[in-house]
Amino acid sequence: MLCSFCHQLTNAQSYGLRFSSHEAVQERRTTLNLTPTDNLCFRDDADLSFDLMLEPNMEVYFGYVFRIITADHQNIDLVFNEKLHNFNLIIGESIRGSFTIDSPHLYTGWTPVGIHFDRKDQTVSWSVNHVQKGVTRFPWKGDLCYRMCFGVSSLEEFQTADIPPMNIKDLRIAEKGETRFYWPLAESAGGEAFDSVSRRVAQIANPNWIKPLHQNWQSAATLEISGTPSVAFDAATEKLYIVGADSLYTYDVQKGQVTGWPLQAPAANLPPGNQSIVDPRSGFIYDVDIDEKSVRTYNPSTRRWTGEFPVGPLTEFWQANKFLSYGDTALYVVGGYGQLHYKNLVQRYSLVTHKWEVLHPGGDAFTPRYLAALGVSGDTAFIIGGYGSNTGDQMVNPRYDYDLVAYSVKDQRFKVLYHLSEPSTPFCFANSLVIDSAGRNYYGLIFQNDKFNSALQLIKGSLSAPVYSRMGDSIPYSFYDVKSFADLFYAPHSQRLLALTLYTNKENVTEVKVYTIAFPPNAIVTVAPAPVRHFPWKYALWAAAALVVAAAVWRSARRRQRRETPATSKPAHIPALAPAPVAPAPAPTPVAPDPRSQVYFFGQFEVYDPETHELTKLFTPLLKELFLLIAIHTLKSGKGISSEKLYATLWRDKSAKDAQNNRSVNMVKLKAILDKLGTCGIGKEADKWVLHYAQDQIRMDLADFLTLVHVSTPSHDDIRQLLTIIHRGAFLSDTAYPWLDDIQSEISDKALDVLSSASLRFEGEPEFLLEIAGGIFLFDPVNEEALRVKCKSLSILGRHSLAKVAFEKFAKEYHQMYGEEFQQSFHEILTN
Repeated sequence: MLCSFCHQLTNAQSYGLRFSSHEAVQERRTTLNLTPTDNLCFRDDADLSFDLMLEPNMEVYFGYVFRIITADHQNIDLVFNEKLHNFNLIIGESIRGSFTIDSPHLYTGWTPVGIHFDRKDQTVSWSVNHVQKGVTRFPWKGDLCYRMCFGVSSLEEFQTADIPPMNIKDLRIAEKGETRFYWPLAESAGGEAFDSVSRRVAQIANPNWIKPLHQNWQSAATLEISGTPSVAFDAATEKLYIVGADSLYTYDVQKGQVTGWPLQAPAANLPPGNQSIVDPRSGFIYDVDIDEKSVRTYNPSTRRWTGEFPVGPLTEFWQANKFLSYGDTALYVVGGYGQLHYKNLVQRYSLVTHKWEVLHPGGDAFTPRYLAALGVSGDTAFIIGGYGSNTGDQMVNPRYDYDLVAYSVKDQRFKVLYHLSEPSTPFCFANSLVIDSAGRNYYGLIFQNDKFNSALQLIKGSLSAPVYSRMGDSIPYSFYDVKSFADLFYAPHSQRLLALTLYTNKENVTEVKVYTIAFPPNAIVTVAPAPVRHFPWKYALWAAAALVVAAAVWRSARRRQRRETPATSKPAHIPALAPAPVAPAPAPTPVAPDPRSQVYFFGQFEVYDPETHELTKLFTPLLKELFLLIAIHTLKSGKGISSEKLYATLWRDKSAKDAQNNRSVNMVKLKAILDKLGTCGIGKEADKWVLHYAQDQIRMDLADFLTLVHVSTPSHDDIRQLLTIIHRGAFLSDTAYPWLDDIQSEISDKALDVLSSASLRFEGEPEFLLEIAGGIFLFDPVNEEALRVKCKSLSILGRHSLAKVAFEKFAKEYHQMYGEEFQQSFHEILTN
């Protein structure tokens, strides 16, 4: 980890509205209309204020910040002049004043801007950072009534699409010093914003809400590279380097692009466990083989490596930490793991003399470990966490470390600053910390190292106290010990954190994934959701039990009555059927509700978290189809769905690059929803997207269905479980996609096969057969076999009139469906 070196991390607010500008076509640019239905009117002095920040690294900055159109069709505009790098206040067709904002701060921090309308003096003045910068005359006739747009103006006669790439928040309008309207612009989605004073609605076209950018990690790039690459980040140029044996790739944070080129002199050997680091002063990349004490150097101006790695054994320093020290112009390597031993060595490589040495620091003991995180501030390296043992031997009581240790390069001493409290779920760290020297804070990524389908979670901690908080959402991380690697970096100009993961599969191909989140990240806020009214299953179960008992008593009484009363004549067309003895059903024991999250595919598609809060509404139409494609193909075959099929289904009208970008963005959104269910994620295996989830935390009724229909001879309980699933309705009954038709038919056929077979095996249980017939009718409302089962079962139970009603209803539906009369009579159905 390079010294945060130390760009000071800003403390910009993490909400607001970002305006799409010249980087987008006119129809895709952003407008914020404060007066979509009626004018704003003021009788006294009025103030308009807002916080402004321009988006960095854009090509064109010219345009209107806002346009005010008075009732007498007078325009008041604030325009950013890209050429002069200032803001102009324009009234009518003349420039009445201008002001500037400190250039670095304009792109990295929020600046309060104010416009004051003075009725008595008939003036308009403007301020920056609450300091007045200018004033001009403005005749105020009567009440001040106006329409107003930020960004693109759609106001009649005053339309414009030239807007700067800007961010706006905390928009306030006051009269006589008292706030009348206040739009924080703290929404996360949608095209409306509400002011917190009077709930006035502002309309937004093409919104880019800032809050989600600080809450959700965005997938930025995915690469597959042969062998065992390493990664390094240059904070000065904001470029991430991915070092392969025969190629070098860069991810440019500012451009959001991945480029790569073959090396003129490929490396003969790129050993597993090699690590890279960038010197931002020179731009050189140093690639390190710790075991062989070998360093090779890449010069970006010549695009050539100097030096070569010797062929040696696997590294003994997996997951070691590293940093550059400018005080002694050296590269330091700390800790690591290999050959069943954890390390606590501090090794130094001089970039001047090119010599290695093992140091012997004083101070507090530094226990052997790996999977720790390291960050630098000044000449001090901070190391937190890890996994190791006091002796270094993997077989002797390995454990997690939660201490924060400071290592002084100058004094060559360790000092234990504090120990974090033992968490309920143990965790390790990704390789680097990002240090906020001014705030005495750090940012790091933690994860569980005891599972393959793990996840990286960003935390913000203090360098002074043993406290930390979780920030943003999580990132899927395939962790398989030395086959995996994760790191964290900070891009100071773009104000983003970068997370990356590496996983090398059995074919020796490494998948590199890059994610970004806007800085500063939002803390995870747990909000108690509004109570959701669910069907009262507990009371329904007791009521059902009571009905069963009552029905059994009634049937028993009816049988006694028939035995004691002479038989009455029966209609000639209905044969006498002796009722089978039916034992009174005992009251069922109430079943405890399933504590797991629930995903329902049968009936309407619905999703609930473990607390039974419904999450279905979080699935947009695209996210729903994306999830169903991956989930259904995974549950049916276990193999998932290929990228090509995914793109052809969802983004057939887009280029391969646009389809990949759309997939990446929506995968992140989908992941945020799946995280609410428990351990659940989507990964790529053998070029197919596969759903992974913990069955002890999440229940998917389709998975249960597929298990039950593949039982060779399903039992009574198996059929009951199947009926419970399908009684919600047919498979995805509220969903229609062209690709889904065949799958729905296949599911229906499987259910019909099992239930039809069961109707023959349980002939002596008429009540149960009625349930089976009902299940068949859900998939095939004109199934003749189900009609026979239903009518016969009702007759056996003495419910002859209900049997006749069921027959007539079936005949009517048959006629509606086929346009012809049902050919069998009620008598034939009962006797066949």
